[in-house]
Amino acid sequence: MYRLIIILVLLIILFYMIRRAVQDWRLKHASGALPGKDVMVQDPVCKVYIPVGAAVIEHVGGQRYYFCSEECARAFEQESSRAR
Repeated sequence: MYRLIIILVLLIILFYMIRRAVQDWRLKHASGALPGKDVMVQDPVCKVYIPVGAAVIEHVGGQRYYFCSEECARAFEQESSRAR
């Protein structure tokens, strides 16, 4: 009886460990995942590097862009609309 309980507890622990590993793997390999807040990204307009946590995020043409300010975001949108 004790063997059955121990095996059951070990199987439950194994299940949760595998489930957590799969969740972590999915988060790492998610196609649209945001980078960490401390990751530095470059503004495409003024070319400065800013942390993702402080960036203005805009979606233009189905792609995500990071800007240092709203002014740079507007300038980029105007430039991309002229290019079309």
